[in-house]
Formats: sequence, structure tokens, C-alpha cells
Amino acid sequence: MTQDNDDGATPSRREPPEIPLDPSGRVPIEPLGPIPSTAGVPLEADEEFADELLGARNPRHRVTFGPLAFFTGFLAAIATFSLAVIMISVLGGTFSWRQVLPTFGMAIVVLLYAGAIGLVVGAPIAFLLGLALRPVRNQGLHVLAFFVVISSVAWLIFSAMYGGAAWETVWLSCLIGACAAVGRASVWKLVDVYD
Repeated sequence: MTQDNDDGATPSRREPPEIPLDPSGRVPIEPLGPIPSTAGVPLEADEEFADELLGARNPRHRVTFGPLAFFTGFLAAIATFSLAVIMISVLGGTFSWRQVLPTFGMAIVVLLYAGAIGLVVGAPIAFLLGLALRPVRNQGLHVLAFFVVISSVAWLIFSAMYGGAAWETVWLSCLIGACAAVGRASVWKLVDVYD
């Protein structure tokens, strides 16, 4: 059963619409959705985060990072902390070959504790700090900011837990901040830097 058109003819098979090609003769790839403009209208924070997850780039962001850079920096920071504890343990006492195996065992325990505490406390702070530093192109400032902010937060936590600002609290906070700075410096080549 066929239907007649207004002109009385039998409908023919419909041809697919023509797709315009780019100058090289290929079909242009269109984005999944509209990319929001930042000209004069600030994006909502959740829209910025979603754009980064989808691969769109905000022109205000000079440095962006992905999961590989984040987890590499995290692992470098806790490994540095564990190695620092080994060095403090070895240099702080008389050395004996009988202490080598227990010292490495202690380093593994410290690595696990540092990883657990770092995952709960340090990683969220580092993630938020990395997001806040996206407009800053100079990665040296990123490393410095990681040292200052993480040291300050660690000192505040230790001061609240133990009361007062004992010398041990200050240097342990600086050690944690230095390890966070090493973690940030270790991903120098893994982040995307835009001009």
C-alpha cells in the first residue's frame, strides 16, 4: 500500500541528508555538546569540573592535571615520607646491621600509615589546592604552595591534637610539607600546561 504525495506521485525512497565536509574532505567532528563561553559570564564550579572531565578546556586555566598526575604525586609524597623516616631512624641512632631489616619493616608500616592518613587528609587538600592553582602557569609556585599550605595544615592539626607549638610539631609539619612539595614536583611533566 502506497501513499500518494500532494502531486499524486508515489513516494520514492528518501535520500539521507548531505553532510557538509571540511576542506580536507572529511566529516567534521562535532563536540558532544555546546562548550560554554567564558566571555563575561563566569561558569558555575560544577560546570567547570564537568567540562574538565569531558575534556573541554577553560581558557583561564593554565595548568590542569588528570588522575595519573594526581595519583603519581600522591604515591611520590608518601614514598618520600617513608624514606625520610628511614633516614631519620638510621641517622638518629647507632647503626647496626641487625637494624637493617627492622628499619625496612618500619618503613613499610610508615608507608601504609602515611598512605591511609594521606588519603583521608592530604589527598583532598592537595586536590583542592591543585584546582585552585589552575590559573597559575608557573609550576614552581605550585611546588611552593604545596609546601606552605600542607605544612600549615599539618601544623594546625598537630597543634590541635597535642597543644602548643613544640619544636617537634614544627619540623614534622615541615617534613610533611616538603614531601607534598616533592610529590607535586614529581608530576611536573605529567600536567597539561597551556599558554
